Amino acid sequence: MPHTSPAKRVKVMEALRLAEGYLSRHGVESPRLSAEHLLARRMGCSRLDLYLRFDHELVEDVLAPYREDLKTRSTRYPLQYILGEVEFMSLPFAVREGVFIPRPETELLVEWIEEIAGSIPAITFVELGVGSGVISGSLCRRHPGWKGVAVDVSADAVALAKENFEALGVSSRVEAFVADGFGALAADGAFDLVVSNPPYVPTAAIPSLDAEVSRYEVPAALDGGADGAGFFPMLAAEARRLLGPGGILAFEIGHGQGDAALEICARAGLERASMRRDFNRLERIVTAFAPKARDGCDG
Repeated sequence: MPHTSPAKRVKVMEALRLAEGYLSRHGVESPRLSAEHLLARRMGCSRLDLYLRFDHELVEDVLAPYREDLKTRSTRYPLQYILGEVEFMSLPFAVREGVFIPRPETELLVEWIEEIAGSIPAITFVELGVGSGVISGSLCRRHPGWKGVAVDVSADAVALAKENFEALGVSSRVEAFVADGFGALAADGAFDLVVSNPPYVPTAAIPSLDAEVSRYEVPAALDGGADGAGFFPMLAAEARRLLGPGGILAFEIGHGQGDAALEICARAGLERASMRRDFNRLERIVTAFAPKARDGCDG
């Protein structure tokens, strides 16, 4: 597609066919999806609208920037960064380079929290590693009585999360700030929910990830230490401290980390730990509960 002559009249269907082939030759996964998203962006319409415009002839003002987008995508630069946004729980979130790209699997984390506590009208939560704000933003938008605090070691992530909270109209109910872990929170026992999508990729596995991830994602958002579970003990211990009686810890894990995560939760004094798999049958989500009484928690 990038080599198409500017003088040639190209229809939407042909442009997509050429773009798909071009991206496929450069190793892009789901090349048709990328081609459609990028063209819809340049045409100012939805992907579905493209199918109503297959015979529409593209003007050079659309083709020229589309070619540039395709060249960028061919380097395996993430589609989400080019588009500048991602949909999560049917809500729009801005994304940009330097901040971890939300994955569809993380929607399962929000859904399981809602299964457990969705009927509770008022919940106070804390999130570790806010990223672009999809978890906290979704919870607050979907539950008007919920409020929270979200922290991240990255100032870029916190700034982006705040922008997304503002756009969603929930900035009055979720505060985001830069912190390395939960240590800045002194409110022992004050929260009903602790939630996190922590880094959980084993350090040695990062170079073998898809190029979109290994080349362009921030390593700190991926690196979970030698076994990938390096953040779990801190997360469980801090949840034990921060949660009130019966409070919930919910976090995402990598495949093969379920047993370790459940054991870590038990050692931290949390109860009823359980693990859920995603749609590909991979280990994905762990939940655990603080004891209904806080006796001995502060020792």
